[in-house]
Amino acid sequence: MLVTAEYFRLATILHKMVLNNQITSIEREALLHKSGLIKLEDNRWKEPEGAILTMDYDSNKQRT
Repeated sequence: MLVTAEYFRLATILHKMVLNNQITSIEREALLHKSGLIKLEDNRWKEPEGAILTMDYDSNKQRT
C-alpha cells in the first residue's frame, strides 16, 4: 500500500505522461485506481484509509 506522498508523486508522473502524449487521461485514471485510489469526482480521490486527496492540475501548465 502507498502512503499519501507516494500517491501524489504517482499522480504527478502520470500527469506528465498525459501531457507528453505517452498515455491518455483514461489510462491515467485507470492506473490511479489500480494503485488503490477511488475516484470521487473531478480531481478528488479517496485513499483506502479514507483520506480525500485533491489533485488539481491545470492542463495549460506543466508541473516540474
